[in-house]
Amino acid sequence: MNLWEKFYASFIKNESKPAFYIGGKFYTYHEFKQYISGSQQLLQKNCGGLTGIPVGVVCHDSIETFAAIFAIWFSGCHFVPLHPLHPALVNANKIKQSGIELIFSSECFFCPDDIQLKYICNKEVMSEDSLMVQKEAERAYILFTSGSTGKPKGVPISVGNLNAFIEGFLELYPDLSHEDRFLQTYDLTSDAAFTGYLIPLLLGATVFTIPPDSIKYLSIAKMLGEHHITWTQFTPSVLNYLRPYFKSIRFDSLKHSHFGGEALPFDLVSEWAKCVPNSEVSNIYGPTETTITCTIYRAEIAQHEVKVYNGIISIGKPFKGVKTLITDDMGRVLGDNEKGELCIGGDQVMDGYINTVNGDGNSFLFREENGYNAKYYRSGDLVMRDEQGYLFFCGRIDDQLKISGYRIEPAEIEWAVSKVTGGHISKAFGYRTIAGTENIVLFVEKYEGQPLMLKEKLREFLSPALIPSKIISVGKFPLNSNGKVDKSRLFEEYSSQIYE
Repeated sequence: MNLWEKFYASFIKNESKPAFYIGGKFYTYHEFKQYISGSQQLLQKNCGGLTGIPVGVVCHDSIETFAAIFAIWFSGCHFVPLHPLHPALVNANKIKQSGIELIFSSECFFCPDDIQLKYICNKEVMSEDSLMVQKEAERAYILFTSGSTGKPKGVPISVGNLNAFIEGFLELYPDLSHEDRFLQTYDLTSDAAFTGYLIPLLLGATVFTIPPDSIKYLSIAKMLGEHHITWTQFTPSVLNYLRPYFKSIRFDSLKHSHFGGEALPFDLVSEWAKCVPNSEVSNIYGPTETTITCTIYRAEIAQHEVKVYNGIISIGKPFKGVKTLITDDMGRVLGDNEKGELCIGGDQVMDGYINTVNGDGNSFLFREENGYNAKYYRSGDLVMRDEQGYLFFCGRIDDQLKISGYRIEPAEIEWAVSKVTGGHISKAFGYRTIAGTENIVLFVEKYEGQPLMLKEKLREFLSPALIPSKIISVGKFPLNSNGKVDKSRLFEEYSSQIYE
């Protein structure tokens, strides 16, 4: 039984159970099948039965969007998610790179006139006809990451990659079942969203979604309480928005509380753990190129046995079938307690970016292992591994700052700020002054003290080269659509203070 046949079998087995809760309405697995069947018939009519082709999906918070995704997979094609609010030129670039000619859209979608597309509107389209599950295509989806040149890079993930992730995830969580309630909090153009709907749909559980026009962190808190959610995942930045309410909230039903996408501060999550007394707290890690999640750390916060480095919780150990190396600038493999670039190999790693040769140059590390040439994705993340094999995220290699000849990790500065301020969240970035020198700007959330006083306190923990030139207090960090701190908005909103 292939991956899509497993999903189909789950839909049949759990027909009467609720599959989704979207916009205040429940949809059973039987109804979801009807939506998929309707979308599949539209797709077959418009593509002439072709398989293996890319099909775009304009992703809305709707049952039709999820139906379109599975209709594409069940028809032996692969899907490319498009965000309805992203700039038209950005979506146009993705469409051109992917070679999309067909797009599912249940609502109006704007694209430049020079792109010839056929739109499939599946709004409220249902059918009682049986679903057809074709031979699965090699490719499952294409997601786009921001490239260093500003041009998004297409990441093709195969069905094999996706299946390896699902198997690795379920091996770690055998307790999950059809009785669980999953809260899907991510933008559907993000790979983090896949866990929130693929895992529950395979189990016959229920997927709850967050209304896109709501205040995200408030909606999360409301859904967790009102619907007795048992599994959820979101970014530490979203959790920080909930922090002022920690003393008044408690979610006894939550069993699994996952975090990813950013470094997870121990101080923040240890406070959160008091709000979810029956939940394990996990920190996950995984670049898009390595299929959603490839390492995980399940923190035993109640037992006070937590792996922490510079105030940041470990990203844990690899999934089954995932291999990791830590290398220096020359590609040499480093040992325990040495910092270097995390390189990831195994069943979840993509073959290479679309429309490139040999994986886009420096994206991979190749080395001989047991007589064959093994391939590792170069993550660009700076990590360290301890003697027990636990990995620790130390920052981005390309975020490292070089000030007066010193190599500086922003995470070290942010850890020191948390220590001296009693847990304030901060973000440190490098910037070039008008005079052309490199300096450090530090943004601290809700800091009411004097910058000079903070600088003096930081000198107790940091060398002179790590002391920020500018310290700016912000009310709340602006977040992008995936719940991560938006650096570009910070620099735009506070440019007058940065460059004064």
